[in-house]
Amino acid sequence: MSKWNWLRDYMRQNKISQQDAAEALNWKKPRISELLCGKRDLPVDKVLPAAQFFNLDLESLTKFNSGFSNEIPQPAKKSSATDKQIFFADIIDCVSAKGKGLSAPTIGQYPISKEIVSNLNISSINSLKAIIVRGDTMSPTICDKDITIVDTSVNKPEYDGIYLFELQEELFVKRLCFNEFEHNAQIISDNPLYPTITIHNLNKLFCLGKVIAIMKILK
Repeated sequence: MSKWNWLRDYMRQNKISQQDAAEALNWKKPRISELLCGKRDLPVDKVLPAAQFFNLDLESLTKFNSGFSNEIPQPAKKSSATDKQIFFADIIDCVSAKGKGLSAPTIGQYPISKEIVSNLNISSINSLKAIIVRGDTMSPTICDKDITIVDTSVNKPEYDGIYLFELQEELFVKRLCFNEFEHNAQIISDNPLYPTITIHNLNKLFCLGKVIAIMKILK
C-alpha cells in the first residue's frame, strides 16, 4: 500500500486531477502518478508548492515526505507559517551550483522551525542556506542527496567541524580537523575511500560556511 494513498483520496474528494497537480507543481504528470503509487516522494523543491497547492500544513508535510513522521499532513491553518514562526532557507543543489557557488539559483526553500533555529549557534537566520549534498565522500555521516544546513557567515574556520568548501568551481562538504602541534589542518572525507588533504598554511584556509545541521533524506 502506498504511503500516499491519503493524497490520492484527497485529490478525488476535491476533484483535483493528476494533470492539475502536475501543472501546479511544474512537474511531469507521470511523476505525480509515481508519487501516488508510492514509487517516489516529493523532491525538496516541490514540498513548498505542494503544501500551498493542496492547502496542507508545510511542516507536517515536510516531515511526512522525508520520513521523519508517519502522520498524515493536516490541512493548513490560516497564517500557519506565522503561528509556527517558520523560517525558510534557500535550497542550493551542489550540481547546479557548479561555477556559481552560493550565487547559484535556488531550487526551492527548506522550512526550519523557530524552535530549531533558536537552538543553533548562528549570528543571523538570514545567513542560513540548505545545501543538497551530492556523492558519497562523506558517507555514512552525510549521504547522497542529504540536506545540510549551512551558516554562510562562517568563512574562516577556527574549530573542528564540517564545512562547505569550493574547489575547482565545485561545492563540497568535508570534515575539518586542526592539528595544534603541527600547526596544520586536514580536510577529511568520512568515507575512507577518499584521500585526506593537508593544509599547511592556515592563513589560506577559507570556506563558504559551517554545517550546523544535517537533514537525513530516507531513501
